[in-house]
Amino acid sequence: MLASLSVAIDADVEVTDAFAYPLLDAMVAPPPGWHPDPIKRSKTHAHQVWVSPSGNTAYGVIRINLPLPFIGPDMVLKRFLEEMRRTEGEATLLSRRNDRRLPGSGIRFVAEGGEYRIRTNLMTRGFRAWAVYAGTRRGAQDVPDELRLAEGARELTKIGLPKGR
Repeated sequence: MLASLSVAIDADVEVTDAFAYPLLDAMVAPPPGWHPDPIKRSKTHAHQVWVSPSGNTAYGVIRINLPLPFIGPDMVLKRFLEEMRRTEGEATLLSRRNDRRLPGSGIRFVAEGGEYRIRTNLMTRGFRAWAVYAGTRRGAQDVPDELRLAEGARELTKIGLPKGR
C-alpha cells in the first residue's frame, strides 16, 4: 500500500520571482542562489534542474512531448517510472494521489530511483506533460531548509506561458 502524501507550503518560502522559460513552456521560480545544471533535451522532452548550495537538493522541471493529445496523467506516470527505471536502474513509487488543484487532473507522487527521491507534481495539457519536482539525493543527509525551498518552488511553478510570451 502506498503511503499518504501531504503538501504544506510555508508562507515565508523565499524563491526568485517566477520567470518565463519558453523551452519548458512554464513559469519557473528557482530558489535564490541555486545554480542551473546544463539543460537536457531530446525530441521528446526538455529537463532543467537547479541544484542547491549543498548539492543534495534540487528543483526541476521536465516538459514532455506526448504522441497524442490529452493522454492522462496515469499513463504518463507509468511511462515516467519506466524511464526513471531505465536511467537510474530502479524506480519505486512510494506514494501517489490525484489532485484536482493541479492542471490537467494532475497527480502528486513520490518516487525513488537509484540515486534520487523526487516529490513530483505531474500535469498534462494537450500534447504536453510536465513533471515539476523537489528532489533529494538518496544516501545523503536531507537539508530540511533546502527541501522546503525546493517544494515551495515546485508549488509556485506554472505550466504554460502567459499570452504574449
